[in-house]
Amino acid sequence: MTPTATNGFQRLLLSLGLSMSLACMLWAPSVGQAAASPRETDQDNTIRIYKKVAPTTVFITAAFASANPAAGPPGSSIGAGLVWSEQGLILTNAHVVEGASRILVHLYGGTRLPAEVVGSDAATDLALLRVVLPKEHRAAAILGDSDHLEIGQKVLAIGHPFGLGYALTTGIISGMGAGPESATLIHDPVIQTSAPINPGNSGGPLVDQEGRVIGINTTILAGAQNIGFAIPISLVKGVVGELQARGRVVRPWLGITGKLLSDDIIDLFALPLAKGVLIAGVAKGSPAEKVGLRAGDLPIVVKGDPLVLGGDILLAVNGQDLRTPEQYATVFRSLKVGQTISMKILRDGTYRTVTATLEERPSQPDPTAPARGPEKVEFRPLDWRGLPLRLAGPETIF
Repeated sequence: MTPTATNGFQRLLLSLGLSMSLACMLWAPSVGQAAASPRETDQDNTIRIYKKVAPTTVFITAAFASANPAAGPPGSSIGAGLVWSEQGLILTNAHVVEGASRILVHLYGGTRLPAEVVGSDAATDLALLRVVLPKEHRAAAILGDSDHLEIGQKVLAIGHPFGLGYALTTGIISGMGAGPESATLIHDPVIQTSAPINPGNSGGPLVDQEGRVIGINTTILAGAQNIGFAIPISLVKGVVGELQARGRVVRPWLGITGKLLSDDIIDLFALPLAKGVLIAGVAKGSPAEKVGLRAGDLPIVVKGDPLVLGGDILLAVNGQDLRTPEQYATVFRSLKVGQTISMKILRDGTYRTVTATLEERPSQPDPTAPARGPEKVEFRPLDWRGLPLRLAGPETIF
């Protein structure tokens, strides 16, 4: 190869090298941009969901008449709510409006409307209100499905933390299981979420990545970081239907409190125990009292968990065992008010069969019922008034 040809070939290689280097420099930012696009897409989706859902939520203020005006000014409460239907039905938590003398619903656009209570259910902490919506208001919640949720699924919560307005927080579904007092009455798992919720979020929606409501925010775990609970929308739908029809939820009532005995507890004592519900209390005037079911009379504490020994152990209802929480929940859901049930019990080492006719659960707890043991963990409803709403410990209520 001649020197002229060699020099020309070297210049060609140098030109190609510079071109490739320049291409790499230009291409590198595009890689970074491509990697950032999923984050931008997720952010855009969050913004879209907020704009879609926020107009279907409301801010609720409630005033409470003072029984003793001399003791101080009347109390007040704030919370969030959901426009359940275009006919003016508003859903919120029962503890936000319970006992209120005046309730105002503030729409997303700023309109304030007086509200009346259609019905409430303390067991699920749900209340249904009614307002007269302006004719131009057409926003209502889109309901999702809470029966097929996955732990790790992204969720968003909208509410009014400490009255600061339509605030959005994000998180994931961090668990499904027992939570507040409602779990002991309705025997359904609640949604546990890491989305931060605070006083003022009560009654607001928990939504999925499509803006569909999958739960109603209700409770936080006191002293913990970002552990909140929401009532599954599949349960909410049934409760709302009953509140619309009757103003209350009708549930069967035997009139006992107690705890399911575990193998560990049974093995600790040289007593005639068996897997079932150890009855700790029997409500006065209840079907359980009428047929002679016995409550325990020996309170003890095992590893910080209170028990009351000496009572009957309810082993089965209508031939169905009550050995596990799942079995108990299945039996409870199958029962109706007015139904006569056959119960297998263990008393003083002897198996017996007792029948009772179930009544409707009273709307208010029996004031003569025995006090419940201290909770191992305090579940705190999001009550703006700061009232210590006492929640049940790990008891079974039937």
